[in-house]
Amino acid sequence: MLDLDSATLAAAADLIRSRRLTASELARAALDRLHATEPVLHAHSYIDEQGALERAAAIDSDIAERGSCGPLHGIPVGIKDLFETRDMPTEAGSRLLRGYRPGQDADIVKTLREHGAVFLGKQATHEFGFGMNEPATRTPWGLDRYPGGSTVGGAVATAAGSCLAAFGTDGGGSIRKPAAINGLVGLKPTLGKFSTQGIVPGSTSIDHIGWITRSVQDSALIYSVLDGQALECREGVDGLRLGCVSYFFTGLDGEIESRVRNCIGLLERAGAEIVWLDLPELQAASQAHAAIATAESYRLHEKWVRERPGLYHPASLRCLLAGAAVTQVQLQRAYETRVRVTDALNGLFSTHRLDALCSPTVGISPVPLSEMDPERMLGQYTRLTSPFNLSGHPAISVPCGLDRQGFPVGFQIAGRFQDEAMVLRVAASVERLHLWNSELICERLKSLNL
Repeated sequence: MLDLDSATLAAAADLIRSRRLTASELARAALDRLHATEPVLHAHSYIDEQGALERAAAIDSDIAERGSCGPLHGIPVGIKDLFETRDMPTEAGSRLLRGYRPGQDADIVKTLREHGAVFLGKQATHEFGFGMNEPATRTPWGLDRYPGGSTVGGAVATAAGSCLAAFGTDGGGSIRKPAAINGLVGLKPTLGKFSTQGIVPGSTSIDHIGWITRSVQDSALIYSVLDGQALECREGVDGLRLGCVSYFFTGLDGEIESRVRNCIGLLERAGAEIVWLDLPELQAASQAHAAIATAESYRLHEKWVRERPGLYHPASLRCLLAGAAVTQVQLQRAYETRVRVTDALNGLFSTHRLDALCSPTVGISPVPLSEMDPERMLGQYTRLTSPFNLSGHPAISVPCGLDRQGFPVGFQIAGRFQDEAMVLRVAASVERLHLWNSELICERLKSLNL
């Protein structure tokens, strides 16, 4: 049996493929872990134990009949409660959708089912993914600390071992940010690479499908399955040109900057050429991102805001009303800024012959939840991730150490459009060079008696 403190998706898939582990055994172990951790971590909004065991048993029968299986067959994975599911409630963390059962699957859920994934339930999110309220979810790295958002349930469940990968959305950093805070790998592929159809109540033009895993190899495996083409997870940065833009290295906590610069030094000693650059266009990225995100969200929610405003969390409602106040002129300017930022990043890759960009994922450590004010502070947590939502470039967060308080630090790598292979290659090199390993999270889980 796998040790769920440290198990990876790739290791579990190998055991299932070689018939040393059944999908049913793995599902039961993951459910046992879920029940043990859920009273403390609150990563799930809905648990479907019977459905998971039935699904796992059916997969075991299918494997026995066919004699072969793919990398996701029998793997317990998490899905964010923004994804429509035909057999489970989809409530988006909101009273507005309490008890809603859509009767059909989101495209990403349908694809995962086709590839044999096992869902234990739905994972917690901020209301509609806005990040304005704080769900009950807690990180095993510090129960009193901000755990990240809005794919927060997926990150915490993956860290705790109640799933081996979690799928969610990233509209400003909602995959990469909780991955960084929880010591995990979070990939946001190129904008539009994978369908957002079936995300409730729709998606904005900056939303991406992404996933959180325990290793870069796991992330590459998932990408290969969803893309339909094998992606070799290569390592090695010798001869690569890696850009570091000054915007991403201002206003950082000292410990985070130190860990990231140390990682850059490791990459340089491994043969990468580090190119330090300025990109003034990024100064306008956060404001443009906020205008687009809030204005587009308001347009999707306008009817509900008019008819049932009292069912929103007050902070979510204020966020939507701020979107209502964005004028068409302001929104058009934000879209124009988006084009300028995207063109500037493309120009940077081209002019300087860069293979990837490197930066911190989050510039500040997780604050105590008692001090977390999303309306005031969320922008500080997404300042370094949201530019790549605005532009649509692929980006990943991979752990690069711990800060002085013992919290994980994330290292962000962004690449050219459709060049997830390079993003994963650099990430795999960071993972190997830094020797990040699962013993850290194992120790944390044991300290909480989970």
